[in-house]
This record gives sequence, C-alpha cells and structure tokens, in this order.
Amino acid sequence: MASRHSVPPVTSDINVTPMADVMLVLLIIFMITTPLLQPGVTVNLPKGVNPVENSQIDSENAVIVAVSRESNIYLGKIKVSKNDLVSKLNEKMSKPGSGKVMFIKGDTNVAYEDVVEVINLCRGAGVEKIGLITEKIKERR
Repeated sequence: MASRHSVPPVTSDINVTPMADVMLVLLIIFMITTPLLQPGVTVNLPKGVNPVENSQIDSENAVIVAVSRESNIYLGKIKVSKNDLVSKLNEKMSKPGSGKVMFIKGDTNVAYEDVVEVINLCRGAGVEKIGLITEKIKERR
C-alpha cells in the first residue's frame, strides 16, 4: 500500500524587510541634506560667533536677496538690476496672504556700501523687517 504524504500549501508572502531598509536609508539621507540646502544664489557668507537660527529663512514666504562678490543683486536665483529690484520686491511682497519675510545674503568680500544700498532699496519698496543671513563659526575642539 502506497502511503500518501500531504503537501503543505505554498505561501506567497512578500518580504517587505528590504524595502523598509531602503526607505530608512533614504529618510536618513534626506534628513541630513535638507538643512544644508538654502534657497537662492550661493554666496560666501560672513561668519558670526552666535547667529540665531531662523526657521523662516527656509519657509515659502521668505524673500531672499543676495549680493554677490561682484556686487550683482539676485532676487531668489534671478539676477536683477538695482532699478528693477524695487518693482520686483513690490510684486513679491504684495501677493495676497503674504506674511513675507525679507532676508539679505551678502558675500563676505562685497563692499558694505553695496549691502547698505540694497537695504535702502528694500526699505524703498516698503519692506519693514529685514534680516541678514550669516554662517555660524564652527567651534574647534
């Protein structure tokens, strides 16, 4: 007499462990790189001993004006002339629902006079609060 062996049913479960590992690695990469990204043009920022970190710099409502080493003016990533800066700022700051905040990034090697001129142009556009962006000096241990 032949004996019958029962064959266990085949299970077809998907193993999600490798997918979870990949997702965690991607999450860590994004968490590390996101704070390093600054909107606008890259300039060599002056360093300060204890600048206050401001979360508004990275918000959508932040308007960032950069003054490059060559004294070029950028509104976000767009190069603008001194004459156009006031009108462009009026456009950006007057949009409805704008709790817009204004920040200036001045290159370390730009003349102080040029940064003050940009501040005066911003004031002429009706901007009341202007922040200056600096880079924190890293402590040596």
